[in-house]
Amino acid sequence: MNPGRRKLYSYLAVVALYVLVFGWWMFFFLRQADYLLARMARQGVELAPEQAQALRNASDTSMRMFLVEGAFLGVMLAASVALVVRSLYREVALHRQQRNFLSAVTHELKSPIASARLYVESLLLGRAEGEKRERYLRHALEDLDRLRVLVEDLLSSAQFASTGPVVHPERVDLARYAERELPRLVREESRERAALALRTDGPVPVEVDGKALETMLRNLISNAVKYGGDDPRLEVEVARDDSRALLRVRDHGRGLAGADAERIFEPFVRGEDENVRTQPGAGLGLYIVRELARAHRGDVRADEAEGGGFQIEIRLPLAAAGGAP
Repeated sequence: MNPGRRKLYSYLAVVALYVLVFGWWMFFFLRQADYLLARMARQGVELAPEQAQALRNASDTSMRMFLVEGAFLGVMLAASVALVVRSLYREVALHRQQRNFLSAVTHELKSPIASARLYVESLLLGRAEGEKRERYLRHALEDLDRLRVLVEDLLSSAQFASTGPVVHPERVDLARYAERELPRLVREESRERAALALRTDGPVPVEVDGKALETMLRNLISNAVKYGGDDPRLEVEVARDDSRALLRVRDHGRGLAGADAERIFEPFVRGEDENVRTQPGAGLGLYIVRELARAHRGDVRADEAEGGGFQIEIRLPLAAAGGAP
């Protein structure tokens, strides 16, 4: 049995015992006056009618006091049940995240290590020459880059959990930055196989850490490429939305495919869809995007795109007027 469920059942057993005891005392106080009168009668003590009524009145007073105190304890007990259930739910969720973490990281570490080792062993044994040798070296380098990204993501998530992201904002024109950097990021993340459509609407000045902005864009592009199908098509929009800057990245894949649009931003959470589970990744990319957006007083959300696909929006405060981006 799950440890969290066992703890919950034990606590509910204590609650049930309290309810039984409370019910017994309520029954006792309801019958207290009759019980005392009957006992006195058995001992040969007869009370006058006004004395018997006074005893019943005293019993009713005790009963009302008991009910008030019992009701207060009941409210406290209900509150404690809610807190315990919430705590156990978080414990179960943490246990699930740890299990997902071990599963994802184990696979993500073993796969590129085994692949890079195979390429290097082939090269050492002289099984690859000329163009084949260059291809093996390129694949080995890609595996090492995959390991590097995973380690960086793990270090970032550990830092975010302890101290939060450390950012050094500077004034940047988000539209100009996207026009300059997005084509390069798409080429690197898709190996030349993804099509990019970028739409901007004039200058969009923001105060943002340059490294954090690149990390957010790289993670969004990587997700869009991985889940965008065999020939991924990416649509990126940079615009103003009232007093905030809007960055929207959309793919034309299968969309959320039943995943929870809120939980996908939690660490080590991945969708249950086969298309998601078979793709490389440890479930940290969108978590890092969310934490970096919050560090810039922004927010991020995900939903199904109109006409199919999946889109993620980042909203950041516009920079104050004045100054050159």
